[in-house]
Amino acid sequence: MWDAISQRTAYLRLLGGFCLLLLGAPLAAQKDAGLASIQALLDRGEGTQALTEVQRVIKKNKKNAEAYLLRSTAYAMLGDPAKAFEDLQTSVKLDPALRQAWLNIAGLEIAERRYEAALDALLKAEALAPSAVDNHLNIGAVLIFMQRVEEAGDRFRRYLAAHPNDAEAAYLVATNYALAGHESHAIDNLRTTFQLDERRRLKARADERFLGLEGDAYRELLNTDFYSPPAGSHTAARAFKTLYRRRNPRFVYAVLDALKQNGIYYDPSIETSDRWALVWGEMRIKIYNQESGNGVVSLSAPANAYSAGEWKVMTDAIFRSIYDKLKSSPIP
Repeated sequence: MWDAISQRTAYLRLLGGFCLLLLGAPLAAQKDAGLASIQALLDRGEGTQALTEVQRVIKKNKKNAEAYLLRSTAYAMLGDPAKAFEDLQTSVKLDPALRQAWLNIAGLEIAERRYEAALDALLKAEALAPSAVDNHLNIGAVLIFMQRVEEAGDRFRRYLAAHPNDAEAAYLVATNYALAGHESHAIDNLRTTFQLDERRRLKARADERFLGLEGDAYRELLNTDFYSPPAGSHTAARAFKTLYRRRNPRFVYAVLDALKQNGIYYDPSIETSDRWALVWGEMRIKIYNQESGNGVVSLSAPANAYSAGEWKVMTDAIFRSIYDKLKSSPIP
């Protein structure tokens, strides 16, 4: 079955950060063993070998639209968008119903900032599959760069309505708004994203597509912890005289050392903000300061992760270890 992974990868390399899905319907070509093997080469990133193989297919049959589509992907993968575009045009001329070719044409048109042509290609793709999940996101992405903001917003809302409570969907919409310079809309969708999945906030901090969001509202969003433990969760907290400081990792290191000492797994991707640090793993750990002037370590875990007794023993041991680490560490 055609999953469009190599198509998406090859064409998104040329898009300069745009968030499209570029997902197509299954291709009949997969019934052709020769084309299926070429697709497998593309999926593995072997563009040169795929190009050699597909050249042979086209030489035998110059009217094979799907072969031109595969060759265009090989050219895109090898960094030759001009030849990729030429093959895509041939592909849709031979078979105007080849939706994936229209999607990829749109990708190349966007890469060249030819938004009208990109929109035309995406509308053709939509006509071929009106219910496809990628239509509204892709068209909205082009419309927002054409400064057709209301139309783009309508498309994005329809996309999000089809993906309720989907953090990735909200993140993709936020990314397109950010790239087009619409900060307030980007922040609104990022807020939804973080409320659905707080780990996306860490992703956003490193995403260069959000570098243009430098206002107070975005900084406040990055410093906001929306998480609330679900009902029935295990929780525990302990205050310490040491304060959390983002630029001084002593407190955070003491917590990490305590987790290691007690055999608690944690993800090394730790999020630090001006107000708190978050560590995820077997339990969620938040390090922050109280208004009273103490630092706090707050632990939480799903109700089914531990028994009440296990949780008490484990958290007491962790807190003791943190205390020992802070007590034995030199004051900076």
